[in-house]
Order: sequence, then C-alpha cells, then structure tokens
Amino acid sequence: MVDQISSPDTCRVCGASLNREEFPIDSLCRRCAGGNESQVSEIEPALHPSNPIDFISESRPIAEPDPDDPPWGPFTGISVWLVSVAAIIVVPVIAVALWLVIQTARGAPLPNFTARDEVEQWVMSPNILLLQLVSTMAAHALTLAICWAVVTKMGSRPFRASLGWSWGGRRVWYWIVFSGCTLLGIQILSQVLIRFLPERESPFDQLLKSSQQVRIAVAILAVFTAPIVEEVVYRGLLFSALRKRIGVIATVIIVTATFAGVHVFQNRGAWVSISGLAFLSLALTMVRARTKSVLPCVFIHTLNNAFASVVILINKGS
Repeated sequence: MVDQISSPDTCRVCGASLNREEFPIDSLCRRCAGGNESQVSEIEPALHPSNPIDFISESRPIAEPDPDDPPWGPFTGISVWLVSVAAIIVVPVIAVALWLVIQTARGAPLPNFTARDEVEQWVMSPNILLLQLVSTMAAHALTLAICWAVVTKMGSRPFRASLGWSWGGRRVWYWIVFSGCTLLGIQILSQVLIRFLPERESPFDQLLKSSQQVRIAVAILAVFTAPIVEEVVYRGLLFSALRKRIGVIATVIIVTATFAGVHVFQNRGAWVSISGLAFLSLALTMVRARTKSVLPCVFIHTLNNAFASVVILINKGS
C-alpha cells in the first residue's frame, strides 16, 4: 500500500490526526514528539535531506570517461599533433638564436654564415647539439602542458581517465614480456630487411657520434620525456579523436604511419631503422586499440628506448 501524503492536520511522521491546541509546534503527534524521539531522529533525515545535491549524486553516479569517445574531435587531435611537431622544431631554433645573441654580446667568434659548410659544421658541433637536445626536453614539457589543457579542459575533466590510464586488465609482468617480444621482433625484422633495404649513416647516427655528453642527453630524452609525450599525443589525443570518427582499423593505420613518418627525417637513409620504428609503432597502436589505454604503450615505449639507449652508450653511438 502506498502511504498517503500527510495533510497539515496530520502528524508528518505517522499520519495521525493532530490536536493543534495541544501540539502547535513541529506538526508532530504526542507519540512521535515525546514517546519515540529516536524514531523521529531516524526518519527526519530521510524525509528532509540536509543536502539535496548529495542525495542526487548518490542516486546518479558519475560515469567514467570513455577514451574511445572523447569530448575532443579530429580537428583538435590533429591540431595538437601539429603543435607537438612544431614545438620540437621551433623551440630548439629559438634556443640556438638566443645562444647566438648571447655569444655576440660577449664578442665570441661565430661561424661565417655565408659559407654553407662552415654553418653545417657549426650546427653539428657538440655544444650546439647539446643545446638542441636540452631545448627539445623543454618542447616536450610545453607539449605535455598543451595536452593537459586540451584533455582536461583546463582542469574540469580528469586527465588520466580521459586518455585511459590502466594496465588493460593485465599485470605488469605481462607487459614486460610483451616488450621483450616486441624488441625481439624488431631485431628479427631488421636482420631480414638489411638484406633488401639500403642502410647508410643517418643524421641521427652522426648526432650520436658527436660526443659522450650528447649520447647521455639523447638517452635521458629517449627514456624520460619522449615516451610519455609521444604516447599522449599519438596513442592518446590523436588515436581517440580519429577512432571516434573513422573506426579502429583506419585509425591504427593512420597513427602507425604518422608516428613512423615523423621519425623519417632524422633517420633518412637508414631504412632498416625506419622499418623497426614502424613495427614498434604498429605494436603500440594495436595495444592502445586493444586495451583502450595509453599506460601500457608508455611502458613498452620506455623499455624499448631504454634498451636502445644502453646499446648507444655502450657502443658509443656506433
């Protein structure tokens, strides 16, 4: 039976008729007002919640964000990617320009900028290369800040939950083994392709041979900043935005090719190395599509770069 709503002449707790002369206050009968105060105190909060917002929030829990259905679209995702590429070009250029200004003010000798060979030699000098690498770390920090602003809408949305920040239902050991298998796959692919594809010294190889300080800076960059920034941009914002509109297969192909393509310039001529990067990109993008999370991608990318960095430091860039 449905309880009737009490009228002004009935007790607001039990519904009994009230004698207004005897009980002029609080709309309670004698039993509810005096004989059973504990019952009144228990019923009262339910009848009159002190905070209606709390009542609504308990009855309607907030849903977790879906990384495959983000609030940003393809235009935003592509724009953030373009900004990330521009940052690693523009920020080092600005750093070198500022260094030139400082050196000019100090009266230090500068190269003849009308002689191309002299300029190229100066640009590839260890000090200038080291400056470019350090400024690239600053570019990564700037890119990550922009990604945070877009994903969270300046703090109004959760960052990690919106991108997907879990282990995808697997333990860490699973991803360690997966990383090892990915590295093994890259090595096997390289040994096969080296018989068919040209492999000559690339600008990145020349960078590594410049000095030990440069190699250390490359290792720090590759392990501590590049994996998280690149995964947030490529497998985070860009993947989510494209996945929402064009489907998973097309998105995997585009993101894989885009990541590998960005690395072609610094590895031009070393087609076996580029093929290895494409293989890594495909593995990472498929993991993102499978798990709906960028955390395993960051982890795998970091382990891959850490292995490569150890090899670079041991072999002195060769």
